Amino acid sequence: MMYPGINVAACFNVAAYVLFLYDYTLTFGREVDLFWCQPRRTWAFALFIANRYIGLLGRVPAFLENFLPHSGGSNSPRCQNLHMCDQLVMAVLQLIGAIIMMMRVYAFYNQDRRVLALFVTVALISAGICCWAFIYRGPPLPPPKYMVLAGCLGPIYPSQALRYAAAWGGQLLFDALIFVFTLWKLARISTRGERTFIDMLIRDGTLYFGVMTVMNVANIIVFLVANPWVKSVLSSPTNLLCAALISRLMMNLRDPKIRGVGVSTMQGFTDEPWSPATYSEVYHTA
Repeated sequence: MMYPGINVAACFNVAAYVLFLYDYTLTFGREVDLFWCQPRRTWAFALFIANRYIGLLGRVPAFLENFLPHSGGSNSPRCQNLHMCDQLVMAVLQLIGAIIMMMRVYAFYNQDRRVLALFVTVALISAGICCWAFIYRGPPLPPPKYMVLAGCLGPIYPSQALRYAAAWGGQLLFDALIFVFTLWKLARISTRGERTFIDMLIRDGTLYFGVMTVMNVANIIVFLVANPWVKSVLSSPTNLLCAALISRLMMNLRDPKIRGVGVSTMQGFTDEPWSPATYSEVYHTA
């Protein structure tokens, strides 16, 4: 709903931006120690930096989309370009996150190619749904009932909401599959050393994958049932939360203090999320 002088979706987006920046400042020291100060540059490093800084710098067009003065409304050319840029940033972040999550589970299952094939198939289906949702325009939409004075956020009509919900539904399918496979593997662990079950949930990403799944469910529900002016309130928060959690997961994988719980200090560790050593060196499955 549009209240006098207040755009609810923009308020949610600003809150998400602030929390994302706060998390960035909290973890910047770990980033420097665990990535920039390491002598080797690997694919893990490249994916981490891409996820971290595309998420950070990609907030610039998103911020303009929320607060651009004299924007001309959501259907103006400037707003359309900003919206397309924001959607592209979100898609790239989701792609990077999907690659990291997929390879993490691939490592859990000792590089079983059947598991990899399953996740690649689901990822391609999800990507196809997303492409259809954002490329297909549908019939012309009526002009907004209210004109915003600043920013480009307008109402999302039911026909649009169904496409967006379908796009996030594809992401939900992928995230839920990741969560189930990871939780199933952890549930079969017979030896945990000094770790608690919560330690393992955080260290190996299961808790993060579960949070992403819940946020996707909430986002889809809002798209389907909310007022047209607030249907998009969880899109940016969901995307930024996923980027932040993926960054924390990759830092946990490199942090010897976290890896060392219940593991002999003589054992080395790998910083690659897709290496089976990150799983099999630490745990023994039943």
